[in-house]
Amino acid sequence: MFTTLDANAAAVTKLRGRDRTITALRGKPVLLWFLVTSCSTCAASAPVIAKALPSLEADGVHVVGLDLYGDIPPTQQGWGQLAAWAANNAGPAWSSADWTWGMASKALSLAYDPSGNPDVYFLIGPRGHLRYQDSVPVSTMGQLLAAAAHMTGHTVSADPPARPTSTTAPTLP
Repeated sequence: MFTTLDANAAAVTKLRGRDRTITALRGKPVLLWFLVTSCSTCAASAPVIAKALPSLEADGVHVVGLDLYGDIPPTQQGWGQLAAWAANNAGPAWSSADWTWGMASKALSLAYDPSGNPDVYFLIGPRGHLRYQDSVPVSTMGQLLAAAAHMTGHTVSADPPARPTSTTAPTLP
């Protein structure tokens, strides 16, 4: 059984300056990854996600990398810092059309990551259902790719992902 996430009122400010909600991303699988620019495992995870991006794209998964609320200010300088971090750590893949970068609002950070731990991620299905969650992609990319493939039917196994999602996660309408 999978739960859903409730963060429809929480805005995501895209790197290109446009506000969006998580609900606006419905219709396509989304990997929602929370990071902090001073986090060493986040810096190690970014190139691993970049390397896996073709596989995620093949499963129709759009990656959204979000700086946790309060890490860097949502100013022109903060946006520059996030862009430099993304380019430095994710390499050329950071500018892929299938990878959106932004800053999470306070409400979004609290809805998905109330403890404020960086380097956590959520694989959300096209209807908004939480399909898989874990942390530190540099260590768990195999499980994430298996969950994405399972979600889109690209595996022969009928088994659910190796690590089930939490039943205490919030709900998305």
